[in-house]
Amino acid sequence: MLGRIPGIGNDLGLGHNNLILFWGMLFNELSFGFYQVLLPLYIESLGASPAIVGLVIGLQGVARLIFLAPAGMIADRMSPRTLIVGARSLSVVGIAAYGLAQEWWHLFPAIVLLAAGNIAFPAISKVVADSSDDRTRTRAFTLIYTVGPSVATLLSPSLGGVLADTVSLRSIFFAGAVGQLVAVLFFSRLRPVESSDAAQSGGSYRAALAYRPVALLTGFFLLMLLVLTTGFTLVPNFLRDVHGIGFGTIGQFGSVSAAGSVILGIIIAKVGVFGRPMNALLLTVALSAVALALFATGTAIIWFALAYFTRGAYLVAWSTMYAALGDAAPERLRSRTFVLAELLGGAGFALAPFIAGALYEQSPELPLIVALIATAPLLTLLLLLRRYLGRAELAGG
Repeated sequence: MLGRIPGIGNDLGLGHNNLILFWGMLFNELSFGFYQVLLPLYIESLGASPAIVGLVIGLQGVARLIFLAPAGMIADRMSPRTLIVGARSLSVVGIAAYGLAQEWWHLFPAIVLLAAGNIAFPAISKVVADSSDDRTRTRAFTLIYTVGPSVATLLSPSLGGVLADTVSLRSIFFAGAVGQLVAVLFFSRLRPVESSDAAQSGGSYRAALAYRPVALLTGFFLLMLLVLTTGFTLVPNFLRDVHGIGFGTIGQFGSVSAAGSVILGIIIAKVGVFGRPMNALLLTVALSAVALALFATGTAIIWFALAYFTRGAYLVAWSTMYAALGDAAPERLRSRTFVLAELLGGAGFALAPFIAGALYEQSPELPLIVALIATAPLLTLLLLLRRYLGRAELAGG
């Protein structure tokens, strides 16, 4: 039963560890989905201006980077299961602490706990890569990082909106803490991963950056998250402040976005041309640009629903980057490669809310417009990167 999901088939074909990660990440995202869409509005309800909202969200990313820096060394000294379970347990406490805040600056201890919990993700990515092969890696990353989480967020944002309307905004964090606890229980069932001595040594950050495909992909990851996150961060505030849309409806939009991620993830998992992650990235970044355009120009609920549906490509683009890195990095460099991806991608993700907040203060539409314009050079870079990686693969790296 754990391997059955509509649209994929009776057996996910992931093996024990990746199947456990599928369900663990599903409940991880179920947790996140309860509060993700409404988080900017919750921070605002604690007395923060739009610029302060961007600051607080940006500080989450900065704290995440600080904790990720030693993640590679920690991974070398701990088993993946111990690291993942311990780190995500901190997230349970951090999510609950968000719900206890009375002022926006009370969120700082919770930010630290959630940031510490993120050191699990490079280890999760490495387990996914080590538990799959070149033929199945894109599919495994898509199912674990996109389809499973998106199935969860078909439900949880709408439930979060209902909780916010009928109970209180802070109640969504307590629901999120329960979902995260279930994820931890799944992660506790991971088994040891067999890998070569060279892979276990983890290489070094310098060696990973010296390997040109890794350096180019992680650099592109930074730019991609910087651009797209700048556009999407304050969309809930934009819809409420400019168009007067309520909490419940915005929560339901989150579920619409998840539906877009599920459908797109299934397409990528089943259509052969998208088994090559660079092709999937081109599709998802282009669809993210369409979503930005719809948000910026829409005036009716149906247009915003379509925008959120298309925005589902943002999550798929994120997960597809890990598949591209898993393909490009030699096994001995994978541990450090995934940490670098978290660090550099996280830098873009952390900086974007600061930019979005400053732009929003000038005009609520400005983050969307600036990000939309920036997607044109982003897509051009992606085309050039796909060509380079194709030539490098033919030349043997």
